[in-house]
Amino acid sequence: MLLAAGMLAMVQAAPVTFDSNAYYEAWSSKEVRAKIEECGFEEVRVYKNKAKATVVQVKDTSASDAELRCAAERIDKTFYGYEFSPELAERFFAIKAEVARPRQIAQARARFAREPEKGPPPERLTGETDAALASRIETFCGPKAKGALDAGFGPAGMVTISPEWMGPMQGNLDAIADLAETMGCLMQAAVIADLEVGFVGNDVAAGSAD
Repeated sequence: MLLAAGMLAMVQAAPVTFDSNAYYEAWSSKEVRAKIEECGFEEVRVYKNKAKATVVQVKDTSASDAELRCAAERIDKTFYGYEFSPELAERFFAIKAEVARPRQIAQARARFAREPEKGPPPERLTGETDAALASRIETFCGPKAKGALDAGFGPAGMVTISPEWMGPMQGNLDAIADLAETMGCLMQAAVIADLEVGFVGNDVAAGSAD
């Protein structure tokens, strides 16, 4: 009890901030295209997809890890979506995830610092299974998160957002607002806990700003 109280006191006493104005760059479509070309890519275009989202598309089929990291670091500082050729997509998304993680952790910790009543977000324990960690994250995010994380539905036992949990909320505006708040808590807590969470039907060929 004393340990838990002490940890909560530390969370309350040490505010965590993330300055989005200092991190993100307000590059125009022309500027972001030039930035990616500077990384060594030749077939780059920026366009609006069917969802009216602005996307950086890279059609080059070969690139070094250094070139992919350069592109990932620059794209992560924008709100642009991204598409890479099938030949590069898997490597790029792995590098992009690595690049984005410190920023995502900072954003998550800043969010939970504004909600000290929750206590400290879960951290993965030595030897803890994904299923056990997912259960603790649900508990941390409150009653509305119960049943949200399915540890057996995804491929190879990957934790996913449960379709059954999301289903009743679709089409109900109040429920959608709750869903967005709860989903944000789940995903940001998962980032801190280093728990990969997927969505059923994920398309690994394209990514979006997160």
